[in-house]
Amino acid sequence: MTLNLKIEKLYSELNKWPGYGPIHTLLDFKNTDLYLAGGSIRNTLIGQNTIKDFDFFIKSSDKEKVLNHLSNYGNIVYGPFGSPRWFPKEETSVYCDLIWINEFYNGLWKCRDIIDVLNQFDFTANAIAIDLNTAKIFNPENGLRDIEKRVLRAVRFDYPNEPISNHSSLTRLEVLWFRLVHYSNKYDMKLDGVTKDWILCNSNFSAKKKDFSELFFEPDVRI
Repeated sequence: MTLNLKIEKLYSELNKWPGYGPIHTLLDFKNTDLYLAGGSIRNTLIGQNTIKDFDFFIKSSDKEKVLNHLSNYGNIVYGPFGSPRWFPKEETSVYCDLIWINEFYNGLWKCRDIIDVLNQFDFTANAIAIDLNTAKIFNPENGLRDIEKRVLRAVRFDYPNEPISNHSSLTRLEVLWFRLVHYSNKYDMKLDGVTKDWILCNSNFSAKKKDFSELFFEPDVRI
């Protein structure tokens, strides 16, 4: 299946989701940009049929207005990183995370645009975004190429080894370690050489599996 057909399939799944109507109307708000990024794009391009959630990155001058609007059509809770998580009324399983670009922070610099965001993602297959207004694809870390070659490659390793929040002892590098190992196994993707070396050098992070599982999901840590 060509890239264009895969993107068309993604749009089809997005339009089937009951929450997309209220989300898409955010583009009518003044000074608001809306991007889809992360796992839903990755899964579609890899060939996985299951989408459990959508990640929307928002650039808006009025965060409160956006949240109030979506509250009329569903419920908002907050995820492990403190970002709003929205469940539309008509959907009980598929939700979306709402991340404001200027608030996205992985311990490095604050972000001004979607490129800044993608350059701070965990691995390249995730670092792909679509502008939902123009349909432009952003691929600054060559994630499209790595997906085609079935290679899992970390974007970077220079995140500070500090807790991800005030409510968890898990550090940014520990979370990165679990995600790299888990998703390489889950999608049968070959680890890039530099990425594999870093994983092996930091195998002591596996001791935090219980903490990671309680906060996120049960990771597959086979190396």
